[in-house]
Amino acid sequence: MGKLTDKYEKTMKLSIFEGALYTFSFNATQGFVYSTLAMEYGFSPVVLSVIAVLPSTAQIIQLFTPMIYKLIPSKRKAIFWTSLIARSSFIIIPISMLLEIKSYKIIVLPFIVFNILNSIVGNLWTSAMKNIVPEEKRNRYFGFRNTVATFAGLTAWVLFSIILQFLDRKVGLLIIYSLSAGIFIYTSYLLYLHSIPETKVVDFGISAVFSTLKNKKFAQFLGFVFAIQFAGPFFSYFEVSQLKVPYSYLGFLNVINSVLAMFLYTFYGKISTNVGEKNMIRYGITLALGIPLIYSFMTPSNYKYLLIIDVIIAALGWSAINLSYFTLLLKISDEPSENFISLHAFVAGLASLIASYSGGKVLSAIKDIEFGFLTGYNILFMIAFILRIIALIYFIKLNLGEDKRNLRFTQIAYMIVTRRF
Repeated sequence: MGKLTDKYEKTMKLSIFEGALYTFSFNATQGFVYSTLAMEYGFSPVVLSVIAVLPSTAQIIQLFTPMIYKLIPSKRKAIFWTSLIARSSFIIIPISMLLEIKSYKIIVLPFIVFNILNSIVGNLWTSAMKNIVPEEKRNRYFGFRNTVATFAGLTAWVLFSIILQFLDRKVGLLIIYSLSAGIFIYTSYLLYLHSIPETKVVDFGISAVFSTLKNKKFAQFLGFVFAIQFAGPFFSYFEVSQLKVPYSYLGFLNVINSVLAMFLYTFYGKISTNVGEKNMIRYGITLALGIPLIYSFMTPSNYKYLLIIDVIIAALGWSAINLSYFTLLLKISDEPSENFISLHAFVAGLASLIASYSGGKVLSAIKDIEFGFLTGYNILFMIAFILRIIALIYFIKLNLGEDKRNLRFTQIAYMIVTRRF
């Protein structure tokens, strides 16, 4: 038993290191780095937007994760080989640059392969960590892991911004994607070193995935996922296209957010076990309500101080949500957990897809509206604010079987500030 415990302790440490390196490389697929690559290869607006939401929409493919077991019965081998194919695909980008291949289709290919296969890796990895990390340690462990990963991501943003600022755009992109591809491949090797517990499951068909809806707690949780995802990610686009916020200022805001999140992940990880995951998520959502409300009144003349308030609220709220949401999902998922996590990811991905489409349609209809200083974008954020209030009310009423009683926002905040938990 001692050797078994030591083996999993080593895996938990490896997972922290792997998560940090993965986050470092993953940032090359996001934000201003991805936008610069899109400009270099002339992505159309449609291609640009579709690839941007792939990390969310690709989760739909997780519904078919159980089928992976028909090809690779071992969870450990499935994680390694799927991650290796997904992450090594990014080597196509620097090779295309060196060969001076101008087709954007070649550049888009690794993004598609990566997001689809890496979504499956995430499912298998999550179900494995449910069996590796003891429930009483999960909040502290994942809090610390998220802190380390956030610091690695912050380092990446600073390094990438320096490279693109002082080097030729093409040379800078070549360096960034060569570095990221190499690190991605190394993270697959780190996953290979993980000790993954194998679980025997009788039925891994699609019908088994949907049978998870018999778990009432889980079915209700999926309803909340749909509600909170429906608001849609239009904030960054509004900043760049309408407010014309300088990239240097956006970088400064990312630093503030990351530094706060690093502290908060560790802090929340220590207290969420005592306060309860559901209460922590309720606390986070209540704070996050302020984000669309702030954007509802944001204009080119006031965005500088409003965005600072926004990143502080976002760090306080979303750190609590991201940490406790994950551990709560693990807690309410029965075995085989792959089926529960697959259906959760399918709903989340579908919600993101519908949110993107619906939000785009609404924005197209109201974008030219002007009502005083308010534009169609401001009205869209007011709608998002209302939707999140509905999501909060719905979540408060959920019975997820927690031992902790429902606490008011002021009670939770008081316990956190005074550390009376």
